[in-house]
Amino acid sequence: MKIYKAAIIGLGPSGLAVNKILYGDSSNEVIAFENEDINKRNNYFGFWLTDWMKPFENIIEKKWYQWTIGNKNTNIIHTSSNKPYCVISFKTWKNFCLHTKNKLEIKNKKVAKYFPVKNYFKVITDDNTEYYAEKIYDSRSTKEKKGELLQHFYGINITVADNTFNENELTLMYFTGEKNLLHFMYILPFSHNKALVESTVFSKKVFKNSWYRQKINDYLVLKNINEFKENSVEQGVIPMFFAEEKKPAYSNVFNIGIRGGACKPSTGYAFSFLIKQIQLLKNSKKNYVNIHKFLDKKMDRIFINFLKNNKEDGQSFIKLASNLSGHEFLSFMMGESNLLTKLKIINSMP
Repeated sequence: MKIYKAAIIGLGPSGLAVNKILYGDSSNEVIAFENEDINKRNNYFGFWLTDWMKPFENIIEKKWYQWTIGNKNTNIIHTSSNKPYCVISFKTWKNFCLHTKNKLEIKNKKVAKYFPVKNYFKVITDDNTEYYAEKIYDSRSTKEKKGELLQHFYGINITVADNTFNENELTLMYFTGEKNLLHFMYILPFSHNKALVESTVFSKKVFKNSWYRQKINDYLVLKNINEFKENSVEQGVIPMFFAEEKKPAYSNVFNIGIRGGACKPSTGYAFSFLIKQIQLLKNSKKNYVNIHKFLDKKMDRIFINFLKNNKEDGQSFIKLASNLSGHEFLSFMMGESNLLTKLKIINSMP
């Protein structure tokens, strides 16, 4: 009977991070269960360059030192000289995390259940095959929940005419003023003629792909972009509520990623926080770590409750951006804001 050092359930960004950060420099045998083909997945993860992300700076695909937030009437410009906004694609992250010294065995199966046996765990997949591991890293999470907000998005990577985009300026949020709906466009200009153009919504239900595509087309027409080549598509759903999974009952079970509370619900940012989570677990003797501060979580809950119960068209975000400097804004988004910045944020809110 083979007993693996660890079993990773789900090879999304957090499961991949476990393989690289926790076991990448060892000779351990690790097994991972992923029921989807991760080679077909490729989307971009955005974050500001915090200290804990600097070890991965060499795989960042693009940096922006300037970003905008606004609508047709207002345009707030933020800058940061030392903490740019960055992106890493899933494909790049996957390749980076799979290039390790350890031996990783990937099973294209879904885990049905796992439970302790002696000093290890028995993992049973949906085809009733049994596997054994000393530790479990579980990234399965609930993406949708009745009555709770979701951040859902659909984007297309396009090629357009030369000198169409300002590749040095990121459009973080361009609110389109939809009636009774919080919707904004997110534009990542990779060069003067290539960009990801993404339609993003905060609501309780996910829409049909055709809805987002229409909003993308409307935005491109607004920017006088009538012809483009579509290269690829990305889409996703991020929960805007806190994970309810309790601390694992067994010391060698670790809830990771969104399941382990890595996501910042008020913004939907998760990638850099899940990496921080795995880094903290590496240096902890416990099987659970706090990624977000108590006051930040409290403020998130209040703001999400406001969004759930009020019609918001983006003005609150624009007012917040106008009252903060670029550094203050990114420190809030990355969970590093000081008390003065938090007071400014509170004062900006409805």
